[in-house]
Parts: sequence; C-alpha cells; structure tokens
Amino acid sequence: MKRITQQEASQYRLLDHDFIRRHGMRQVIAFTLTPIHDEPGWEEVTYYGASWVDPTNIPQRPHYIYILVNPSVPGICKIGYTKTTVYDRVRSINATSGVIMPWYPVFTYKCPNGKMLEQEVHDHLESIGVRVNDRREGFMIDTDSARNVIEQLGKKYKSSEIN
Repeated sequence: MKRITQQEASQYRLLDHDFIRRHGMRQVIAFTLTPIHDEPGWEEVTYYGASWVDPTNIPQRPHYIYILVNPSVPGICKIGYTKTTVYDRVRSINATSGVIMPWYPVFTYKCPNGKMLEQEVHDHLESIGVRVNDRREGFMIDTDSARNVIEQLGKKYKSSEIN
C-alpha cells in the first residue's frame, strides 16, 4: 500500500468504509492523509483501490454483463458477466444437468471490464438485500430495476468502452 497525494487520488477508486467492512483491506492499494481542522495533530485516512478503468488493463475484447431469467424461478434474475458472447454463456449454463428449464437473456451491457462491473453490481444489490445466496448470482429483483442498476453503475466505464 502506498501513500498518494490528493491529485493522484483521482486516478484511483475511492473505497468507502462499507466496502472495506465487507471485503477487508485486500483491495486497498493506496491511501491519503488529510488533516482534521478542528483536531490538531490528527489526520483522516482515506483508502483507494485500483482505478475503475485502468487503460493498461483493458481487455482486447469487450466483456458483457447480462441479466438472465428462468420461468421456473419467477422473480429471480441471474446477473453475471462473460468474456465470450452472452449466447455462448447461456448455452453453457443451460447445458448443465441441474438446469431443468433454460435461462433466457433479457439484457446485455457491453463494457471493457465486466469482472469489475459485475462485482460492483453484486455488491450494490447485496447491500440493498436482494441477493438470494451469497455464493450465487441470483437476485430477487425485477429486470427493469436490475437493468437500471447496471446502467447507472456502468456509466463510469463508458469513457473507455471498446467498440
């Protein structure tokens, strides 16, 4: 972990206390110290993680965040990401023996780093209490609300989107 200046901090992702509480310090890579004006000698520590969009770490091919629905589990959306096409991913999911009725894609969002966006979407949905199982990608949310969350959180990726 390295100490950075306030100017350098704009190149990093601010990690709030709730994020650090849920994930620990493992994603912290930098910090700043800011004097507390009404308490001389004390400083506030602010933690930062890797940039949301690291130009040196953008995959050559786009990633996709997807929302899948399944008629056998009404009210549940499966939200994940893939480095291939969404249709290849859906075919792979549906090919497993435990899937009795197929999943269907209802929304796809192209972005340069699907893994980071997927984690942010999952964290947000978990924080509002709609995650069905901590170890699965199922969320008790309607597709329009899930789509809005993905689009809102995905805005920061648009500046470096891959065509």
